Amino acid sequence: MSVNPLAVVREFSPRTRAVLAVNAVNSFGGGLVLPFLWIYLGEIRGLAAWIPAATLAVQAGTAVFGGLAWGAVLDRLAPRSVVTLVMCVAGAGTGLYAFATSAPTALTAAVVYGLGISGVGTVLRFLYAGAATARERGLAFSADYAVFNAMTGLGVLMGGLVAASGPGSDAARFAALYLADGCTFLAAGAAFFLLLPRLDRATGPSATPAEAGTARRPVGYREVLGQRTIAVLLATLTLCSLVSYGQLRSGLPGYLTAGGAVGPEGLSGTFAVNIVVAVLTQVLLGERIQRIRRSTVLATTGALWTAAWALVLVAGRQHGATATVTAMAGVLLLSVGEALVFPVITGLLNDLAEERTRGRVNAMLSVAVSTGSVAGPLLAGATLPLAGGLPLVVSLIAVCAAVALVGTAFRGVLPSAADLPDPADTAAQDGNPDPLDARTGAPEGTPATDAVATAPSAKDSAPVITAP
Repeated sequence: MSVNPLAVVREFSPRTRAVLAVNAVNSFGGGLVLPFLWIYLGEIRGLAAWIPAATLAVQAGTAVFGGLAWGAVLDRLAPRSVVTLVMCVAGAGTGLYAFATSAPTALTAAVVYGLGISGVGTVLRFLYAGAATARERGLAFSADYAVFNAMTGLGVLMGGLVAASGPGSDAARFAALYLADGCTFLAAGAAFFLLLPRLDRATGPSATPAEAGTARRPVGYREVLGQRTIAVLLATLTLCSLVSYGQLRSGLPGYLTAGGAVGPEGLSGTFAVNIVVAVLTQVLLGERIQRIRRSTVLATTGALWTAAWALVLVAGRQHGATATVTAMAGVLLLSVGEALVFPVITGLLNDLAEERTRGRVNAMLSVAVSTGSVAGPLLAGATLPLAGGLPLVVSLIAVCAAVALVGTAFRGVLPSAADLPDPADTAAQDGNPDPLDARTGAPEGTPATDAVATAPSAKDSAPVITAP
């Protein structure tokens, strides 16, 4: 039975469709400049070799700390205000790169952009988590992944064309791309400010004294990580990011090209496979995956990735067309697992999170993905020189097998409503306000309606599991 992606999108609420549409424009803008920062600062602006490296490092470091800050802010303030501010800060940061003609300017842009971009994923996931039903929520995370990859890919193609053959000097063309990226962020901020409804007063049910006290009780990241199921999920997500995002542009090409197994053309083909398969997987399987236990998806992804890196291991020991085809088969499996597991874990974490900690949980989710993405190249750099990269690939195979084991263990640990949510389960009951709107103007002491009506909190109901 075929799935019509347009029919699925029509099921979404106006809010979810608006967030997807705005993020599509935003992702296109990000793609315009995605591959170019090192080239732009080093070759186009002629800055010293250490400046691009320092800029990327400062940007990444600021993003980690900024993400944690935005998560705390999101748990306290109206999401409408936070998402607008996040987009404006990110737009200002990337726009500053257009004027990066010196080290101080480049590093300032890195700080501002890192601070802004660290909150973008956090606030978008928070908005998706406010969907009315479990089905819409899960499909929204999947659709967002597909939209992000597709529009970022289009942006990369357009940015490449402009950078190579657009009018004006090289510096002017690259500056225009960064300004265009900044404009998409600012447009996104304005759109969110206008589209997200704002209530001056919450109209939900009154809180009991006990509920009001719980809502006011201070909460921090220590409490979030004290929920062991969430902590193990975040650790597993870090490993997932390390073996996929973190290696796709470091360990994978480094291993395949070190001995001449795959040439530049074959390597380009593997990246094309990654983008195409990631998008097609979401289009074809995004709706069906909602009917499968999330623990099963996690375990299956670990198994797919184990096979994928085994194929990469074999490809690195071959040459020519055989090595290229084997490597592409490995990347295909890697891309399928990547497209399935990240939206599923995102939905699972939001289902397990309490409403008052949802901002921090999504911030920790961003930090986990970023940590894996940064740790991947560091691991590759340390191990690729050893035995032709064999220890690296063997280690990745072992990590993927561990992910499969964690997924299997979660089958008996997760509350059934979180492992396989009821598609008809609603977060906003009839007669109650939108859960995100209720947060915008609630008087002190009035708890926000839970944005996700699923399982009880992991801290209260889920058994303890141990990470491998």
